[in-house]
Amino acid sequence: MTTTTPRPGRWPARAVQWAAAIQPADQRQRYALEFIAELYGMPARQQLRHTLGVLSTAVALREALAHTSPASTQGNIMVTTPTRPLRCRVGLHRWHPANTTDGQRYDACRLCGKDRGERYSGFVPGGSGTPAL
Repeated sequence: MTTTTPRPGRWPARAVQWAAAIQPADQRQRYALEFIAELYGMPARQQLRHTLGVLSTAVALREALAHTSPASTQGNIMVTTPTRPLRCRVGLHRWHPANTTDGQRYDACRLCGKDRGERYSGFVPGGSGTPAL
């Protein structure tokens, strides 16, 4: 009698593939294969628990991978290279109001720090009653 290793369930395998799909393009296939391989040999309940863990940490993994470059290693020391988030690279910045040193308001991206270039046109608290230009 031979024993077989339990195969991943259809939905856990699909869910971990979704988690891998949000990773940087050069890492997607690696993580898809790795996530699915981890499911082999697990009972169904453990596969579900593991899948939920992978899904809950997928965004954090993406952020960590986005800020490191596999080519930028020196011996055992990993050198991180700051990169702009994908969201900012495609023009979907997360704008918020900011102030210049002289008190003027403008919009800046929370993620990459880019200046929108337009002065904030909203109400300036404590100002003269006219919006900043």
